[in-house]
Amino acid sequence: MGTLKSVLAQTVHELEVIVVDDGSEDDTVGVVRSLNDSRLRYFYKTNGGAASARNLGLSKANGGYIAFLDSDDLWPDNYLEVMINHLESSSTFGAAYCAITVIYPDGRKVISHKRPAGKSGWITLDLFKRGFIWPSAAVFKSSAWRDFYFDESLKTSEDSDAFLRLSMHTQFLFVPDVEAFRRISADGLCAKVGVACTRMIVLERFYLRLGGDKIIPTKIARKRFSHAARRVAEDRRSKGARAAALGLYRHAIRYWPYDLRLYLGFLRTLLLSSRKDQQPNWKMPEPLVNPIEPNRFA
Repeated sequence: MGTLKSVLAQTVHELEVIVVDDGSEDDTVGVVRSLNDSRLRYFYKTNGGAASARNLGLSKANGGYIAFLDSDDLWPDNYLEVMINHLESSSTFGAAYCAITVIYPDGRKVISHKRPAGKSGWITLDLFKRGFIWPSAAVFKSSAWRDFYFDESLKTSEDSDAFLRLSMHTQFLFVPDVEAFRRISADGLCAKVGVACTRMIVLERFYLRLGGDKIIPTKIARKRFSHAARRVAEDRRSKGARAAALGLYRHAIRYWPYDLRLYLGFLRTLLLSSRKDQQPNWKMPEPLVNPIEPNRFA
């Protein structure tokens, strides 16, 4: 309820608030009804993941601007006003983004890095090097999403993938004078490993199949692929998944054989017992196919 209240409290009053219930088992519809606000529009769908939920929301939106807010996140009262004012002041940009403060289960608050500080314009190369845009900390002109969708085959990293692809078609504006808030649950922390693995193959698809090679220098791409694979390899090794870690270290070495950390990690993994392997049948994920436009929603 706190998330919806933070939207309804915005200083921009003319809002179309689309609530997509992605097959939840809580009383989302009851919460929406209890708020008794005519600006709220509720849509239920069977569970299909964040990408399909966002695509449904996009298909129902009628306004001139699009903003996403996940169920655990919050906006300050002036968030939309500040972001939209910045976008309206220039026809150059199709999207605006800001920093976000991450609130962890133990109460810690960490503001997301603003690197590259104040970066605006064509930011594809920067996003490829390091994702720094959060869905709940970005506002878009509706025209930016015309005939553009989240990839519903992705169960994680669908936002990183979409923003990377979108950055090839529209310029992004960094807004320094407002921020959003993201509350991380314990379940969210557990999901980070799967996110890292998907992120790895999202980057590979973008560069190898979606035209990223025309923007990203080869050396930067190979080092980025290697780094992404090493992150997952180290996590698998720490959890005793010997076969998975070995495969991922090999993957990383093929892309960037000059990183000595890869060989050290590989040797440490060889010392693990194959009989105690936590994922003995793990296989490298298949390459992603190109994103396909989802079915139009009724």
